[in-house]
Amino acid sequence: MKPEVKKLVTAFAETAQSVKSRLKKSGFVLPVAHNGGIKFKHCYIKKNNDGWYDIVNLHNTKIVYYRDLASHKVAVAIAIYLGMDVKFKESEILKADREYLHWRNEIRHFTYQISNSVKNNDSMKVDIYTARLEDYRPRYDRAKQQVSHILIKAESLLFDTK
Repeated sequence: MKPEVKKLVTAFAETAQSVKSRLKKSGFVLPVAHNGGIKFKHCYIKKNNDGWYDIVNLHNTKIVYYRDLASHKVAVAIAIYLGMDVKFKESEILKADREYLHWRNEIRHFTYQISNSVKNNDSMKVDIYTARLEDYRPRYDRAKQQVSHILIKAESLLFDTK
């Protein structure tokens, strides 16, 4: 590595560390990576063996807050609400997570069927599955946008400077 680049990287690392320590002293905490998952205060988000996201207590993993969430964004949003001890509309958030999962699975299914139909040279099935995919994609995009909005709303608690 060139000396100029090394100096720049070192200066950036020192700045990042000083900002992190100042934020910690002022009581400002952000979700961070931790042992293959994400931690925020006492909440720990980890992907389980089935591919779902679980939210458990960081200090006692036997205390499980939520299991089998489909979206990591929803999991982080819930962890922020739990960590900040703020009430949230659990039913709406979990409903958005289920809708996101449903439409994501539909998209994956039709994409898989299209690829199989192409391999089998079945143009009629390709057309049918492509039409369904095009019909379902806007619904998936809306569900994805709703999940992103949930995370943005939760993140606003972190940066609220009232």
